[in-house]
Amino acid sequence: MSKRSIDDILGDMENEKSAEGSGPAKTSVKFKKKKKKHWKRRIVLALIALFLITGGVLGVKAYTLAQKIFQGGKGVPGLLGLFSQGQLKGEADGRVNILLLGDGGAGHDGPLLTDTMMVLSINTKTNEVAMLSVPRDLYVQIGEYNKGKINSANALGEQYHYPGGGPALSEATVSKVLGIPINYYVLADFSGFRKIIDTVGGVDINVEKDLYDPYYPGGTYSVSKGMHHMDGAAALKYARSRETTSDFDRAKRQQKVLLATRDKVMNTSTLLNPSKMNDILNALGDHIRTDMQMWEALRAFDMIKKVDQGKIINLVLDDSPDNVLRSSNIGGAYVLLPKAGPYDYNDIQNIAKNIFTVGPLKVEAAKIEILNASGGSGQAKKAADSLSGLGFTIGNIANASSVSQNTVIYDHTNGAKPNTIKYLEDKFCVKSTQQPANGSNYDITIMVGQDQLNKN
Repeated sequence: MSKRSIDDILGDMENEKSAEGSGPAKTSVKFKKKKKKHWKRRIVLALIALFLITGGVLGVKAYTLAQKIFQGGKGVPGLLGLFSQGQLKGEADGRVNILLLGDGGAGHDGPLLTDTMMVLSINTKTNEVAMLSVPRDLYVQIGEYNKGKINSANALGEQYHYPGGGPALSEATVSKVLGIPINYYVLADFSGFRKIIDTVGGVDINVEKDLYDPYYPGGTYSVSKGMHHMDGAAALKYARSRETTSDFDRAKRQQKVLLATRDKVMNTSTLLNPSKMNDILNALGDHIRTDMQMWEALRAFDMIKKVDQGKIINLVLDDSPDNVLRSSNIGGAYVLLPKAGPYDYNDIQNIAKNIFTVGPLKVEAAKIEILNASGGSGQAKKAADSLSGLGFTIGNIANASSVSQNTVIYDHTNGAKPNTIKYLEDKFCVKSTQQPANGSNYDITIMVGQDQLNKN
C-alpha cells in the first residue's frame, strides 16, 4: 500500500464535510466505503485535534519532543511520519525484535551502564509477544573494544564514538549473543521511568514474596508479599533491588513493572487526558531515546496493545539447573558464562530464536527421563544436550534394558503437558504414547531408538 500525504488525508476530511452538508440522502455509496476504509486515520487526526484545542501548544510540544525521542524520524516533514503505511523491520519475516535498555542516567553511579536489558519480540503472524531478559553480568566480547559485562556495551559505544552511539553497540552485541536481528532499540533512564509511572497514577504490582534489601542505595528497602499500589519511586526500588535476591529475580520484577506500566499508559483515561499526555511527553522527551521513526513506534504500539498480559511470554536467562548460564569469576569480578563454554552461545541462541516455542515449555516445566535404547554409545546424553535450556528438568539419563529400532515417547501425565509433548513429537518425529505413571517420578520418558543414531 502506498504512503498517503497530508493533502490526501485533509482532502478526505473535506469530502466528509461536504457530504455531511448535503444530507444523508445525498451521501454516495462510494463515499461510505471510503469513510469506512479510513476511519482509523480520522480517529488519529481527531485525537491530534483534541490535543491542539484543549492543550494549546501541546501539539507543537509533542512534535518538538518527538524529534528528540525518535532519532530515526529526523527529516520526516510535519505529521507525515505518523501515517506511513510501510512495514516494520522484520515484520515481513514474521518477527520484530526491540531491545529495551535502562540506564541510571545523570546523577547515578555508572550512568551509562544498562542494568536493564531485555528483548521484546513481536510475532507478527500469531500476534504473540515475548520478553527475554539478558543479565547484565553476562561476560561477552563487545565489538572490537573489550571483553566485559554486556551492560557496559552502551558506555563503550559512547566512549569510542561507535556509529549510532552506545545503543547501537548494545544492539550489535545482543544480536551476536542471541543470534537474532535486533531491529530497534528504546533507551530509558531511571528518572523517566519514575516520572511516567507517577504521571499515570502509579501501578498495581502483585509482590510474589517478601523482599528485604538493607544494601539498597540510599537506605534499606523492603516490601511485603501481596498486592501493592506503587508510585514511581516505589516501583523503581522494586525493579532495581537485587542484593538479597538475584539479578535474575530483578529481571523478572522489571518485566512485571514494565507490563503494569503498559496497561496504565494504554488506559483510555490516560490517552484522552491532555494534561497527563503532556507530562508523559515531557518525561519521554528528556529521558527516552529510540532509533524508531514515529510511525514505526505507533505501529509497534498498536501491535503490543492488543496482546493480553496473561499471554505474554516472559523469560530470563539465568544460572538455574535447567537454564543455560553458570556463575564464574574473572579478574575478581562476578560474571556469568554460558554453560557450554565461554563465547559458546548455541544454547542461548536456541532459546532466543525459538522463544515462542520455548516459553510455553518453561511454563509446563516437565520432568523428563531419557533412556538409551539405540545400542549406540552416549545417545541419551546427546538427546539431553539437545534439550538444554528449554525448561525441562532432566533427572535421569541411563541405558534402557533392551534395544529398540524406533524412538518411543511415553506420556505419564495423561495429556497435562501438551506443549511439551507436541515439541518432543516434532523433534523426534514420533507420536507419543499414553502410559500410566505407575509410581514414576517423571512426567515423560523418552526411549531413544536406533532411528536417532544419525540425527543427534
